[in-house]
Amino acid sequence: MKTPPRLAFTKLEALGNDFMLIDARRADPKLNAERVRWLGDRRRGVGFDQLLVVHPASDPGESCRVAIYNSDGSVAEQCGNGMRALALWLSQRGEKVDHARVNTPAGGVELSCRDPDRITATIGIPGFGALPGAVTDWPLQLTLDQETLAAYPVELGNPHVVALTSHPVSENRLRRIAGIVRTHLGPDFDANIGLARPTGSDRVDLQVDERGAGPTPACGSGACAAAVVLISLGQVNSPVTIRQRGGALVVHWAGKGHPVALTGPARWVFEGEIEWPITPP
Repeated sequence: MKTPPRLAFTKLEALGNDFMLIDARRADPKLNAERVRWLGDRRRGVGFDQLLVVHPASDPGESCRVAIYNSDGSVAEQCGNGMRALALWLSQRGEKVDHARVNTPAGGVELSCRDPDRITATIGIPGFGALPGAVTDWPLQLTLDQETLAAYPVELGNPHVVALTSHPVSENRLRRIAGIVRTHLGPDFDANIGLARPTGSDRVDLQVDERGAGPTPACGSGACAAAVVLISLGQVNSPVTIRQRGGALVVHWAGKGHPVALTGPARWVFEGEIEWPITPP
C-alpha cells in the first residue's frame, strides 16, 4: 500500500500560548481557511492558538517571512509570543537568531534568543487613536459589576483594546468585557480585548481574549498593548512585568515613537507529521 504524503510540523509554546509551525520554505502546503481550522482542531487535528507558516525571505536582510493564522482559520497580522517561539525554533535549527529580522504581515520583527528563558521579540512602534474601521470615541467608558472601566485602542500591527480595572482579573470578567467591547464596535470590526489591572509601579495582571482564538493563557502583543497604555498614562514604568495565567513577560518601551519589545520563555513541545493534504468532512 502506498504511504500517503505527510506534512511535517513542530509544536511550540510560549507561556501556554501554543503554536503549530510549518516550514514552507521548500514546498507550499497550499493552506486555506478550512484546512487551517482542521489543523487547529484539538481533537481531530494538531491544535493550536496560532499557526506559523515560515516562507522564504523576500529581502536579503531578513531570515524568513512568516504567515500567521488563528485557529478559526482567520489571518493574523502579528503574534508576539509566536515570534518568540519562532526565535527558539530558528535557534534550535542552528540558524542565526541574534538580532535576526523576520517579516510578518505587520512588518519587520527583530528577534534575539539568549536562552530558552530569555527570548525577545521587538514588534514595532505602537499606534494610538482610532483603530482602522472602528468609529467610536476613545477611551470607551464601560460598566461592569458597578465598576466604570476605560478602554483604550492600540495598534501593534494587529488591533487591541485594553480595558483597565481596579478589580482582580478573571476569565469570567474578561469574557463579559470582551462581549461589551465587541458589541460596541459592531460586527464589521474585531480586536484582541485585554483586561488589565496594575498591581504596582512595574507589575500588571492581564488576561486577553484573542480574536479568532478566544481567551488564551498568554498573549504577547496583548501584553505589549497593556504595557504601552499604562506607561502612557503614567500608571506604570518601563520595564514592566505583565503577569498572565500562563506566566510572566517583561515589556520594554521607551515611549511614543519607539518600538516595543517583550521578553520571556518559549519551549519546544514535539515534532510530528500529519497526513496531507487533508480533506475535511
